Amino acid sequence: MIQNEHWVTPAPTMNDPLQEYIEHIAFGNHLQSDQILEIAQSLTKEAVTDESKFLFLKELALKGETNEEFTGFVSAFRSFATDPGLDDFAGSAIDLCGTGGDRSGSFNISTFVSMMVASAGVPVIKHGNRSISSKCGSADLLEALGIPLETKPERNKASLSELNFCFLFAPYFHPSFKSLAPVRQSLAKQGIITMFNRLGPCLNPARPAFQVLGVYDPSYLEQIAHCLEANGGKSGWVVHGTVDQAPDACMDELTACGRNLVQGYGNLSSSCPQSLYPAHWGQNQHPLEHLMGGDLKQNLSIVQKLLQGDAPAGLLSTVLINASSALWIAGKVQSIEEGVLFAKELLQSGTVANWLKRAETFFSK
Repeated sequence: MIQNEHWVTPAPTMNDPLQEYIEHIAFGNHLQSDQILEIAQSLTKEAVTDESKFLFLKELALKGETNEEFTGFVSAFRSFATDPGLDDFAGSAIDLCGTGGDRSGSFNISTFVSMMVASAGVPVIKHGNRSISSKCGSADLLEALGIPLETKPERNKASLSELNFCFLFAPYFHPSFKSLAPVRQSLAKQGIITMFNRLGPCLNPARPAFQVLGVYDPSYLEQIAHCLEANGGKSGWVVHGTVDQAPDACMDELTACGRNLVQGYGNLSSSCPQSLYPAHWGQNQHPLEHLMGGDLKQNLSIVQKLLQGDAPAGLLSTVLINASSALWIAGKVQSIEEGVLFAKELLQSGTVANWLKRAETFFSK
C-alpha cells in the first residue's frame, strides 16, 4: 500500500520492469512505441508494485508526455479493453464526452446532447463513468433515466438499432484499470495530474468514427486531436470553453459563456485551434450561472426543464451549440446553421421527450 511519495528507486527486477523506465524518463528521455506497450502492460499487472506505478506516473507527469507517447498509451490501453462488438455501428457513430476536471459545477450537457443527437437518428456510442469530480456523472444521470450501465453485447446492438444509442460503462469495459485504482487515488491526493486525467474519453472501446471531446486545459487540445486521428478517428472536434465574465473559469465543452477553442482532426483537421464565440452558432452570450447543475435530483429536474422549454437561456443556447456541432460533424446536417434549427426542432417538437419514453420502455423489457 502506498504510504510515502519519497521512495528510493530500487534496482530493476524481473517482476517489476517499470523500475528501469523511472530513471529513463527522470532524465527527460522519451519512450518508444515498444516500450510504451510494455509499460502499459506493467501498469495493469497486480504483480507490479503500487510504489513503482506511482513513481513512474509521477515522473512521466513531471516530464510531460509527447503527442506520440500519449497516442501510444491510448493505443495500448484500447487494445486491453473488452470489445463491445459494435463494429457494424462504429463507422457512423459519434461519442460526446469530456475529460472532467474543470470543476465548473455545470449540468451534464454532453449527456443530454447525446440523447438529442440519438433522437435525430445519429448512432451515439457514449462511453462514460459515474461521478468523479462532480456531483452527478453521465452514468448516474442515464441510470436514473432508465438506461442501464452494464448490458450484454446483443442488448447494446439492439439498443443502437432501435434507439440509435448505447452507453458503455467504462469500468465494465476496462477491467485492466482495476489494479491502478489505489495508485490513481494516491496521485490525486497529492495533486499530481497524470495522463489518466485525460485518457478516459480517448478510450471508447467501440472506436466510433466521430467525436466531440472536451478538455479541461486548452494546452491538451492539439495532443488529444493528434491522438484521436492517429488512432483511427474519422473526424471530430476537441474543444475547450472559456467564460468571459470569469477568466479563471473554464469548461470541458462548448458553451455560450464566452470564447470556445476548437481543434479539429481527421477530415476537419486544423493546424491550430479556432476561436469561436456563441455568435458562430447564432447564439447570444450568457453567464455561467445559467449552466449550473447539482446532484442527481437537481439534474433530473433540469432535464425536464429543457424538455418543457423552461431551462435558463444560457443552458438552452449551450445545448444548441453542442447538438448542432455534433449533428454537423456526424454528417446529419450540411451546416452549423442547419444544425441549430434541427436541434431546436428536436426539443420543441417533443422528439427528445418521446425518445426518452421509448428508451425507458426498451430497457424495462
